[in-house]
Amino acid sequence: MPLGICNYSGTQFLLVDIPGTYSLMSNSEEEEIARNYICFGKHDCVVVVVDATCLERNLNLVYQILEITSKVVICVNLLDEAKSKGIKIDLKCLSSHFGVPVVGTIARKKSSLKKLMDAVLGVCNRKYFM
Repeated sequence: MPLGICNYSGTQFLLVDIPGTYSLMSNSEEEEIARNYICFGKHDCVVVVVDATCLERNLNLVYQILEITSKVVICVNLLDEAKSKGIKIDLKCLSSHFGVPVVGTIARKKSSLKKLMDAVLGVCNRKYFM
């Protein structure tokens, strides 16, 4: 699993990129690695990156992870692609529904990544409450 260090707002984060998956029900080695890390790894926050152009494909994984931990940030990526396809996503409604921060991103834009890191920092410091 690729690892990285990120310094943000005076806090150092260890980032772990686990294999992409749509479910924690392990049907492949990649899914088993992802499941084991989410279930048994020592993490302060799990960022679930979902595709804004096909959100429904990722919702099963979001629900499964929320059954394990509430220390979650949902990152709705590819908002620019969704907009070009006429897809509108109500991030506040999703956040209210799931009870965790939901941040929209366009990964190429640093400003959207700042919002994501602010949400992660808030979850790690337990400053996010619904």
